[in-house]
Amino acid sequence: MSETTDSIEIAPGIHWVGKRDPSSLFHANPYLRVFRGPDGKALSILVDPGSSSDFAVVHAKVSRLLGDASRLSAVFVNHQDPDVGSSASVILGRHAPGAKVICSEETWRLIVHTNIPRDRFVATNKLDGNLIRLRTGHTLSVVPTPFCHFRGAVMLYDHEHRVLFSGDLLGGLTNAGDTGLWATDDDWQGIRAFHQLYMPTNPALARAVEAIRRLDPPVEMIAPQHGRVVAGTLVADFLGRLERLPVGLDILDDDQAALAGWNTVLDRVMETARLLLGHQAEVRLADRPSLADTITFDGWSPRIVALGRWTIAEVVATLTEGEAPEIANPLKLEALHAAMELDLPTPEIELTHERGTGELLMGPLPS
Repeated sequence: MSETTDSIEIAPGIHWVGKRDPSSLFHANPYLRVFRGPDGKALSILVDPGSSSDFAVVHAKVSRLLGDASRLSAVFVNHQDPDVGSSASVILGRHAPGAKVICSEETWRLIVHTNIPRDRFVATNKLDGNLIRLRTGHTLSVVPTPFCHFRGAVMLYDHEHRVLFSGDLLGGLTNAGDTGLWATDDDWQGIRAFHQLYMPTNPALARAVEAIRRLDPPVEMIAPQHGRVVAGTLVADFLGRLERLPVGLDILDDDQAALAGWNTVLDRVMETARLLLGHQAEVRLADRPSLADTITFDGWSPRIVALGRWTIAEVVATLTEGEAPEIANPLKLEALHAAMELDLPTPEIELTHERGTGELLMGPLPS
């Protein structure tokens, strides 16, 4: 697909208008929903418009679909993070002067500081029955998902086509080179890693999953803000896994009994590192002062003796520092995959896209 002009229709009138960089592990997904009334007049909502660095691509696709971006009716913002909606101020301030911004009051209190006009704000908290009733006759539900991963996060449900725009929920990392838009079972490992890194605690997820299951008619497709679109039997399957997933505070403390598993992860990472970096891999670890208290060497073989989850993250950071995505991404993915396969908590691995203009930067949560 051409990231400049090609959009993808995931359901009638619902278009993915983002972009895919084959070298990146982390993608943003803005969606354009176009409604048409009995009189033929259209109304359009841009869901999670994305980062300001993605604006040129998103604007080109929206303009192509609508004829002119000025015809955009509204922008829906799930939560305040810059990768979700920092382009909203440009869209509303310059290209769609009549459009509204729809979000929770908690989100509005932060994004208003990006100079979004106050008279354009529609608060989801004040909607009657959590419903958006459009002049085209269509109805949308807003579904609050507090602390997933922001207090004011809220999803948007399209009743007509049973598509849930879920924000961060069911979003995930994507294997490098997987530029397609549709999730497979293999995507769970990236979803698991993303949620364990950025969600605060399992009860917040369980509450959100319960809210999704209450939607009527039942959800058939989940369009997240990151990763790939979930459809078919994967919807129920992934929701079931997400409901039971320990995240954030649930896995903050390392279990000393898990060191054997973390050493297995380390062995796998080092095997990949030796292929890519040669003997330099062990040298880097031996020279890293921060690893002196948590790693020992048996000859040239490193072994973890404490803080397994933290140490794996530090090992990966050491091995990938300054490296191109062709070397860094396989090492990061090996660590993430190995931890998942051994049912260990996802290490806090920095996910940095540095190619071109530095379009995306995602770092680990502070400890």
